[in-house]
Amino acid sequence: MHFLYLNQMSSITDYILLTIITIFPVIALGVMIFFSFIITPTIFKFLPSAQAGLYVRKIFPIYYIFNGSIVLISGIAIAFLGVFNPIFYCNVIIFLLFLLSYFYLMPEINKAKAKNNKKFKILHNASVAINIIQILLLIYLTFLLLDF
Repeated sequence: MHFLYLNQMSSITDYILLTIITIFPVIALGVMIFFSFIITPTIFKFLPSAQAGLYVRKIFPIYYIFNGSIVLISGIAIAFLGVFNPIFYCNVIIFLLFLLSYFYLMPEINKAKAKNNKKFKILHNASVAINIIQILLLIYLTFLLLDF
């Protein structure tokens, strides 16, 4: 009886981990696409540029923390199962890019914006490029997960 209980718990745990692995990256992809193509353009369309910029700078930390957290949780779930495959490595790369964006690019962009200099445009373009890379990796990850 005790052995049967352990097998049931193992299968429930595996089911939960597999659910996290398959759903969390797709949630991150949806949030990133929604934020990038709906929220941000709408904010800049309906608010004056100065106010829109302030608002977006307040939202970006939440964006990075939320998406970084769910990608990290997915990566941890994969590691817990002991599966080190392209799905795991995509999660790691996406997470590291969130860390780079949150801890380096975002503060530097905010400093450069305050000075209104050319460095802002370069950093902002780097941020956009990273965001596009993350979205493409998440799309690739979604296709990998369809076959997982």
